Amino acid sequence: MILSRFWYLALAIVAGFAAFILMLAAQMYNRAGLRAMSDSLAADSSAVGWYLKDDARNRSSALIPIALSPELRTQLAKASGEPKLSRDIISEGQKALKKLATEVPADLTFDALRAVDANGRIIAAVGVVNDLPIEDADLGGYPVVADALHGWIRDDAWVSKGRIYRVVTRPVEAEVNGEPVGAVVGIKIVDDRFAQGVSKRTGAAVAFYADGARVASWAPEGFDKSNMDQITQDLKQLDDNKDYQEKGRSEPRVIASHLGVVYARMAGEAWDLGAGFAVGRLAVSVSGPLDFLGKADDTDKKNVSWLFVVVFVVGLAGLGIFFSVLEHTQPLATFGKEAIRLAKGEVDVLAPSKFRGAYKKVASDINDGIDKIAAKGGAPRRAADLETVLGPIPAAPTMSAFAVPGPGETSSQAITVPNSAPAKPLPKALPKPKPRPGSTTQDPVESVPEGAPEAVSAPAAPPPLPKAAAEPAAAEPADAADAGEVDELTEWQKVYEEFVAMKQQCGEPTAGMTFDKFKSTLQRNKDALVQRHGVTRVKFTVYAKEGKAALKASPVNK
Repeated sequence: MILSRFWYLALAIVAGFAAFILMLAAQMYNRAGLRAMSDSLAADSSAVGWYLKDDARNRSSALIPIALSPELRTQLAKASGEPKLSRDIISEGQKALKKLATEVPADLTFDALRAVDANGRIIAAVGVVNDLPIEDADLGGYPVVADALHGWIRDDAWVSKGRIYRVVTRPVEAEVNGEPVGAVVGIKIVDDRFAQGVSKRTGAAVAFYADGARVASWAPEGFDKSNMDQITQDLKQLDDNKDYQEKGRSEPRVIASHLGVVYARMAGEAWDLGAGFAVGRLAVSVSGPLDFLGKADDTDKKNVSWLFVVVFVVGLAGLGIFFSVLEHTQPLATFGKEAIRLAKGEVDVLAPSKFRGAYKKVASDINDGIDKIAAKGGAPRRAADLETVLGPIPAAPTMSAFAVPGPGETSSQAITVPNSAPAKPLPKALPKPKPRPGSTTQDPVESVPEGAPEAVSAPAAPPPLPKAAAEPAAAEPADAADAGEVDELTEWQKVYEEFVAMKQQCGEPTAGMTFDKFKSTLQRNKDALVQRHGVTRVKFTVYAKEGKAALKASPVNK
C-alpha cells in the first residue's frame, strides 16, 4: 500500500499548500487593498480641494452680471459719496439686487447676497443667514470684503456658531479699471446639500467639520453613511497629527481596520478655526480564503480557466483511483478467489507467492493456523457459557448455545439422569413354544441350536375381545409418548435444579431464572440438534467452566 499512502500524503501536501497559497493571497490582497485605498484617499482629498477652488471661481463668475449692473452700480456710487445712507438708495439698491439674484444659474445659487458701498456698509441684502452676524453691520472689516473694495476678487470660509460658510466677493467699479464704488458678497452655507454636490462631482465620501464636530456629509452609493460617525470620533486625534498641523493635510489613516480617511484644512479664516473636510473610503479586503468567492463578480468567474480546473481535478482523481485499484481492489479480489478455492477443497493451502503486500503475510498466517489445527487432530467446539444459553432469546434457534461432543468424547462432569440406564440386549431368537396337550393344530417347529435354552410353551391365545374393549389398546402409543415427555420434563427439571445449584456454588446471581424459560431454551436447542444430527434424544449435563455454570448438549441415539 506504499503508493496509496504516498498518494494520501501527496494530496495532504497539495491541500495544505493550496490553503497556504489562499491565505497568503488573502493577506496580499488585503495589503494591496489598503495601499490602493491610501492612494485613492489622497486623490479624493486633492479632488475635493480642487473642487472647492473651482466652485469658488465659478461662484465669483456668477457675480459678474450683478457687479456690472448699471442700476446697482449707480446706487453704490451714490451711497459711497454720502456719509449717511438714504432710504431711497437702500430701496433702489434692494430692488436691483433682488432682480439680479434671480439671474444666477441654479447650480451656483447663493443662500445670501449682500451689496456694500465703498465704506463697507450694506445697502442691499437678499436671503437671511441667521447664524452669521452680518446684518446691519459694516462688512468692511472682513478681509475678503476689504480686498474686494480694493479691486480684488476673493473667496474665503467663515465659521460661526458651528457652521461653515463659503464666501466669494467681487468689486463693483464705476468704470473699467476705475476705483471700486462697492462690492458684491455671495454667501453659501456648507450643509448636506452642498456636500452632496461635492460628492457627486468628485465621487468621494466627504464630511465637513468645525469646532470638533461634523456639520455636513455625503457619500456615494454603496458607502454606508454611518461610517462618517467614526470619522467624527477620530477628530480628536488631529491635535497630535504633525502632518495635519503643519501641512494642513493628514496622511491616510485606517479606522476600525476597514475605513480609511484623510483630513484637510479649509483655506481662509476657517484654517485657524479648526474647520476642514475629510474624505473616506472603505478598504477592499477579504476576511478569509473562502471570501474570494463572495467578492468575485461574474467577470472574474468568466476569466477563470475552467478547463485547467477540470483537468486538474480529474487527473488527481484518476491517479487516486488507479493507485487504489492497483494496491487494494486487485489484491483483494485475488485473495478472495483463492479463499473460495480453499473453501471448496480445490487447494489445501494458500500460495503466498500469488499475493502482494499485506495479503502475502495474511496467507502465510492462515497456512500456519491450518497446520496447527491439523496437528492437533481438529478442534472440538467449545461449550457455551451461561450468558449464551440464557441470554436474549432469538427468533430462530442459535446453535452456538451448546457444544456437541465429537466422536468418542465424553464429559467428566456429566450428571447422571434417573431412568437413563441402557436397556439389556435381547436374545437373537426366542424358542418356539410347545403345543398344549390336547391341541390338534401344531405350530411349525424351528430347529434350535445346540446349547440354546429349552423351549417354553406359549400360553394359549386369548379369546377375541369385543370391539368396544379393543379401543383402549389403540391409545397405548399415545400413553407411551406422554410417559416419554413426562420423563424428559423430569430430567430437565433435575438439570435445572443442578444448574441453579451450580450457579449458586459459583457465586452467580439466580434472580429472574425460571424453569419455563430454561425449558424453552433446552427445547429449541434440542430441536436444532435433532434436525442436524438425526438423533431421537438429547442429553444435557451441567458443569463448571472458568468459574461459571455451563451446559453441554450431547446427542443420544436410542
